[in-house]
Amino acid sequence: MVIKQRILQSFLSTLVIFCLLFIQGCIKPAIHQVTSDPHQKLRQPGMIYSTQSGLSISYTKLLNELTTSRFILVGEKHDNPHHHQLELMLLQDLQNKSHTRVVLEMLDEQQTSNLDELTPRNKTEEIKDILNWNDRSWPWDDYGPLISSALANGNQIAAGNLSKPLLMQIYKHSLPEEARFETVKAVPETIQAAILQQVYDSHCQAIPLTQMEPMAQIQISRDASMAFAMNHQLPANAQSILFAGAFHARKDSGVPLHLKMLSEEKSSTLLLIEIEEEETQDRGLSEEDKKLADYIWFTPRSEKKDYCASLRQQSH
Repeated sequence: MVIKQRILQSFLSTLVIFCLLFIQGCIKPAIHQVTSDPHQKLRQPGMIYSTQSGLSISYTKLLNELTTSRFILVGEKHDNPHHHQLELMLLQDLQNKSHTRVVLEMLDEQQTSNLDELTPRNKTEEIKDILNWNDRSWPWDDYGPLISSALANGNQIAAGNLSKPLLMQIYKHSLPEEARFETVKAVPETIQAAILQQVYDSHCQAIPLTQMEPMAQIQISRDASMAFAMNHQLPANAQSILFAGAFHARKDSGVPLHLKMLSEEKSSTLLLIEIEEEETQDRGLSEEDKKLADYIWFTPRSEKKDYCASLRQQSH
């Protein structure tokens, strides 16, 4: 009986790590539906919405506004190819050689030394090999172009994520005493509770809520790590850009929360949100939605996939 319990616990540990590595970036944050402005079509693929002005803006205006920010956070749905195309376009239009730092959720601290070995002369497949890239978790075709572009332009490239051994350590209630985790304990209890519920809901409520606290701690620790990577020793004239799952980029509970503790300089969050064709109609966004990001860019949905079905099957 004891052996069976240990096997089950080991399986659940592996499952939650898989979930936190991938699932949350595939489930879009809720965008509430209101009809405050029946004359403005806000939900159309390709539309960029400024939550501050309450209006749709052009791509050129978005770029102009983003250039005034010290920190830019782009939240994606990991398996949407439209998002990867837009991210590459954004990077190529914003990057400014060594004055740009590109932080990726898809890289962890174990790959930092590998990053130091890269040069602009490396070809795409060489970069992949040098980084010991995990193609199963993060398809190289999705993220290789980002890294290649950053490298070719002379950008700084930084790892934002935590390695699997470190994730397991945190899961077992042992947060390392490192500078990048200093903001973890400063997260207000109300936000911790919201993140706990967010993690529970985003994992389809397939795992008991009582087992979610370590996972919520991992979520908060990953956000802290990415914020630290964006800010740590960033040159005074440089801009830092993060590419991560949408939940990490949320202003109300993700990386921006930790950035505020680390720096008083301006940050801007852009969420890439996919919509169904039937959602393309006259409707606005609620005040609650506006707390999620500074900009929302609506995109086509890549495919219909029931993530909860597979997750529930694995948890039984």
